[in-house]
Amino acid sequence: MSTLSAEKGLSANLDLLRAIAVALVLAQHLSKRLYVDQFAWMPTSSWGLFGVLLFFVHTCLVLMYSMERSGLTGGPLVKNFAIRRIFRIYPLSILAVVTALALHLDSDINGIHGLSHGHFPGFTSAASNLLLVQNLTYAKSIVNVLWSLPFELQMYAFLPFLFMWIYRSGIVGKRLTWPLVALWIVSVGPAIGQPHAAALSRLSILLFIPNFLPGVIAYTIPHRPRISSVLWPVFILLLVVGFAARPVLSTGWILCMLLGLMIPHFREIQLPWLRWISNRIATYSYGIYLSHQFSLWIAFGPLAGRSLALRIPVLVVMLISLPVIFYHAIEKPMIKVGVRLAARISNPPASAAGPSVVAAAREEPSPSKLNLGEEVAP
Repeated sequence: MSTLSAEKGLSANLDLLRAIAVALVLAQHLSKRLYVDQFAWMPTSSWGLFGVLLFFVHTCLVLMYSMERSGLTGGPLVKNFAIRRIFRIYPLSILAVVTALALHLDSDINGIHGLSHGHFPGFTSAASNLLLVQNLTYAKSIVNVLWSLPFELQMYAFLPFLFMWIYRSGIVGKRLTWPLVALWIVSVGPAIGQPHAAALSRLSILLFIPNFLPGVIAYTIPHRPRISSVLWPVFILLLVVGFAARPVLSTGWILCMLLGLMIPHFREIQLPWLRWISNRIATYSYGIYLSHQFSLWIAFGPLAGRSLALRIPVLVVMLISLPVIFYHAIEKPMIKVGVRLAARISNPPASAAGPSVVAAAREEPSPSKLNLGEEVAP
């Protein structure tokens, strides 16, 4: 992501949302390694899950804007979207899995012990993690943070079609998009029923559709910021506290819906230092998300017997340097490859009508001229 720029169409507010989301995941796993189960009255175990739920809202919103900016529709849009997401998600996740396999590392889903030496998984487990289909094969995530990525990928399967329906239906730019609100309400039913229906056991994606849809809803609401930017971080932290008070998925559905409804109404944060920090963390957030467990393993595993004077600097350096290295050496080059390949394969006819219809129908300027987030993934 980048700082506020009308030309680039980027959002400091979305940077901050993403930065807080990845910070929550890191804070949970660090607290577990330190055997800290509570901060004040809040259970630290609630932080990571809610961080991921914030990612889901954020990702859906920025991908809707990304598809609009592409100017594509139909088959070309679907192909362009799929190729770009594959090159965005898989290179770093494959590296994480291969590294864990090579070091014979494994982790529990709650991060209580993080990565540690374990048995080499079978072929099905390894292949499921490499392909990011663990929820479909009932395979354990070798690196625990990988659990969320299959849901991201499965969300990608329907998001382009939802986008095309939205811009063709003309509901973008309404004061409140009731068809999407109704869809969100309907999605709660299968989400509640999924854990109790054996026939739906592989469709655990249903649990998180009420978390994805609020990002889509935020996209369709007119961008009319009236609430002070000072309250934006306060609002996000209140959502975190609200989830900690009752850390169950149903709470997350409601809070994510509230977030989606409110995103378009906040002014952009203006504090230079906050914008810069948010931007840096957001830029490297995917690397932080996937690599921090390896950094924690080094500090609390091989270096466990060393002094804190050594372990703390090593941990800090790794937490900062690994995401930066991975972004510039793997993420950014692979994103560029995906963009070039997607452009070559999709290549729609010049006369094809694209999603620019959405911008024309809006009551505010085209999203390409607004403060929107970059195409990113947790």
